[in-house]
Amino acid sequence: MFSEAQIGSILYAPIVLYCILGAIIFVPVRFILGRLRVFSIVWHPALFEVALYFIITGAIVLLAA
Repeated sequence: MFSEAQIGSILYAPIVLYCILGAIIFVPVRFILGRLRVFSIVWHPALFEVALYFIITGAIVLLAA
């Protein structure tokens, strides 16, 4: 687990990096699910996307700990 990340002369909390990594992983997963037409069977696609992003980010945080 990171204590802090320094980019330039600015220190960032680890959760910021985890969220960025989660977004990078989320984009192709969202594309794949869209191609598989998963969003057509989901009741609320936007809510599903937010939940999926939180699941991915949470998994990254758990794996990093």
